[in-house]
Amino acid sequence: MSQEFLDSEILADFFIEAKEHLETIEPNLLELEKSPDNLGLLNEIFRPMHSLKGASGFLGLNKINKLAHKAENILDELRQGSMRVTEEIMDLILSATDALRTMVDNLENNGVEGDVDTEPILDQIEAVLSGEPALVAPPEVESVDEVAPVAAPEPEAEAQAEIDTAPVPPAAEREEKTMTSSYTPQPDPNFDDTPYGLTTVGEGHLADFLEEAHEIIENLNRCLLTLEGGPDDSEEMINDTFRYFHNLKGNSGIIGFRELNALTHEAETLLNKVRKGEMECGQGIIDLLLSAVDLIEDLVGKVDLETNRVTPLDTSIMVQLLQRVTEEGDVAEVRDYLASERENVGVSEQAEIEEEPAEEVAKEPADSVASAGAAVSEYDPEDISLFVMTIGQQLESAVVALKMLREDPGQRDIVDALFRTFQTIHNSTGYMGLDEIKEYAGRNVGLVDQGRKSNMDFSLMLDILDQEFAILKDMILKKVEEISGEPMEDPTVDVKVPAAAPKVESTPKAEPAPKAEPAPEKKAVAQPKAAPAPKPTAPPVPKTESKPAPKPAAQAAPTASRGSSGNQPPAKPKASSTIRVDHHKLDHLMNVIGELIINRNRYAMLARALEEGHEEVHVVAQQLTETTYAMARISDDLQDTIMKVRMVPVQSVFSRFPRLVRDLSRKSGKQVELIMEGEETEFDKSVVEEIGDPLVHLVRNAVDHGLEDEQERIAAGKKPKGHVWLRAYHKGNSVAIEVEDDGRGMDPEKLKAVAIRKGILTPEEANQMDDREALDLIFAPGFSSAEKVTDISGRGVGMDVVKTNIKNLKGSVHTQSEVGKGTKLTLTLPLTLAIIDALMVQVAGDTFAIPLDAVSETTKIEVEKLSDVNKRKAVTLRGEVLGIVELSELLGLAQTMDQRQVLPMVVIHDNDRRLGLVVDRLLERQEIVIKPLGQYLNNFNLKGLSGATIMGDGSVVLILDPHEIYALSTQLGRKQEAATIGAGLPAPKQS
Repeated sequence: MSQEFLDSEILADFFIEAKEHLETIEPNLLELEKSPDNLGLLNEIFRPMHSLKGASGFLGLNKINKLAHKAENILDELRQGSMRVTEEIMDLILSATDALRTMVDNLENNGVEGDVDTEPILDQIEAVLSGEPALVAPPEVESVDEVAPVAAPEPEAEAQAEIDTAPVPPAAEREEKTMTSSYTPQPDPNFDDTPYGLTTVGEGHLADFLEEAHEIIENLNRCLLTLEGGPDDSEEMINDTFRYFHNLKGNSGIIGFRELNALTHEAETLLNKVRKGEMECGQGIIDLLLSAVDLIEDLVGKVDLETNRVTPLDTSIMVQLLQRVTEEGDVAEVRDYLASERENVGVSEQAEIEEEPAEEVAKEPADSVASAGAAVSEYDPEDISLFVMTIGQQLESAVVALKMLREDPGQRDIVDALFRTFQTIHNSTGYMGLDEIKEYAGRNVGLVDQGRKSNMDFSLMLDILDQEFAILKDMILKKVEEISGEPMEDPTVDVKVPAAAPKVESTPKAEPAPKAEPAPEKKAVAQPKAAPAPKPTAPPVPKTESKPAPKPAAQAAPTASRGSSGNQPPAKPKASSTIRVDHHKLDHLMNVIGELIINRNRYAMLARALEEGHEEVHVVAQQLTETTYAMARISDDLQDTIMKVRMVPVQSVFSRFPRLVRDLSRKSGKQVELIMEGEETEFDKSVVEEIGDPLVHLVRNAVDHGLEDEQERIAAGKKPKGHVWLRAYHKGNSVAIEVEDDGRGMDPEKLKAVAIRKGILTPEEANQMDDREALDLIFAPGFSSAEKVTDISGRGVGMDVVKTNIKNLKGSVHTQSEVGKGTKLTLTLPLTLAIIDALMVQVAGDTFAIPLDAVSETTKIEVEKLSDVNKRKAVTLRGEVLGIVELSELLGLAQTMDQRQVLPMVVIHDNDRRLGLVVDRLLERQEIVIKPLGQYLNNFNLKGLSGATIMGDGSVVLILDPHEIYALSTQLGRKQEAATIGAGLPAPKQS
């Protein structure tokens, strides 16, 4: 490692401390040899060795770090009593100490660690740790003082002097590569993917590391994308990028994260040449660094916070690519390699995902339509083809997931992938009208969901899931034969023979696979969570042997979006468990707690006064009332302060989209500009964590389906570059997020025609729909008006899942579109998922809560003012014709039979649509705590309800969903030709 771009003061401190540590270690080792049972001496040796390891890792001194880390391991074994102190072991540790001293001296005098041969020492330590006896004569360390000092370390010398934790090809091999015109890096044949422990200091250290690592990854993406745009302050941006890599390298070195430390060191070295002006920061370097950042994100995602262990990924190929560019200064060869790999991955993925089904699609309509007769005519041949393709993928995906869970049932991402697979089967069979299979698939969904949410040992469920899946598969294969007219080959047979065996065994790296493709199997395992289809899982598995994760990361983007629609994230990405809070908010919180304690003491004093009879009852009652008012004020203040503490800017979600749009733009060949507004808008942390995946799907749809290609835009008189807007802003007591594009827009008539063709609507229902209701058809399960299927935005499924996710957040989606102008989807979300203001109403003897955000007004109307409009009851309220419906009728409750002359009414709004709900009584406004309905009740698909709350007397009150209430009223109006507002609603007077 060269010190040319390290801070001289930091290095000077390191030299002093390193020598002090070594001087402390050596005499204590000699003393320990005399007193082998002295645990205190062992601790005195272990601590400076640990400090030396951490400091060298922070500075990127990989050779020193590696040797100190091994020496620390053997010292730790001695401390724990797993090994006995022997003369041979002492000689081995002393030889390691000599090598460390030599390297520190070389670094101080010559600027590099030198050609100290540490491999024999490392091999001896490994042998001792594995239980073999130590050699009587440990290998001697050659003095490096004889090596000619390096006057001015050049990049080539520096690269040769560094020995990173990630293996580098032998020198001869590298020379041979240099002679060739095309560069093909090779994976490390000795890579071991066995999880290993990370070194942390104190509780929460690893969590802090992960939190900061995710922030650095976001900042790296932001800086590199800014550099790609050619900013005026590019020099400062390069320095910022360099600093982020440097910080991550230091942090990873401290905890002993070897792969991450080696990778960030190479990226930092490359950037150092760029910032010194020795290389130009062109598109090729930015692409390479972005791929490195993708791999860094994958590495960080492999850390298990609970066990403090990490499952390593083979980073050797990316390290070689970075080294190659640093040494040669030529990005062309590397860029060609990355491009060819991207193309290979795209072709293989596309072939696996689409070509096989395409053959079936071509075969299905031709053969089955001709021979199947009446049975087939009930289904659209296109639907049959799509169904067979989708089901085949899901069955194969389920087999892969179950097999992987057999090997390691603790893989949460595979459990999530299995859940999504069964969910997709459930939705697809429901769309085809196969109710029996849909119900059976729903049982599997419930089983997996129960297992993943209960933190139980998932291995206990595998036997029953295997049985359930086998039955489900047989039902599906039999039904496909009925509806298509020809038998469907069992897609799981291929998985067991050619796919499963090699794929699973590629993990231990036992077999060098023939083709160079990325990501170890565990990486592939993470992908199914991104896509319901097994195909994303399949390609990465053989890739273990030859390519690192820049490519898997690149694949992860499209894959994730499909998963989230059907992102993810990504098991979506682990949500951050910490919030950064302004200390002023904490100070105010402490003051409120102080007032709360004072008020509590006042209650105790009043209770004592009543017991002892010192005060008159009416005096105590008055003081009790005052204290209760004070308590209400304090609790409101406390609630408000806590809510502010939980609020985080939506920027943490928005920050991922510039990179996403950039990659989608290049993949689709469209020019796309992303414009983000309102990034400082604050949401509750729980909302921010859940909103990412739906937004990813909406942005992907906007780029893929919404925006036209360049020629089509020019022909329509538009600029070649399309625009996607991502906005966030406060809207009353809610927050709105808009995803807008200036693309082709959606034609309501075309949407209706597609819905009729797919059997979602009848022609009569379509004729009764207005344009707004037609636009909402995009949220119907299985609906897609896309003329071609791509791997960017899914396969015609997913918008229904987006709507479900938004509903789970107690929010709503509003669609606006104009043909030729573009589309805008507005997500309206509550500020918090915990506490809301609600209006309490009484209907048929039961109490319900209506979120106050959705209430426009309350009023009472006289029956005689009611009129019939389009066979539905309505009233003219301040010049507006307002539709009216009895809430009890919508909810299927008994309706009051009394002849009321005045009707209490709540006017609710769903975006800009309004509806009057007739209730029995208007009660009070209350703050309520939202509780979910729970898995059992959710299985009944209760319409019009979003949750429940518990009242002061312990009773449970259901919370209405205004958006669904409006939808129910629309459906009711269509079903009842001669609609009356309810049995208990008197008929209006006829004029």
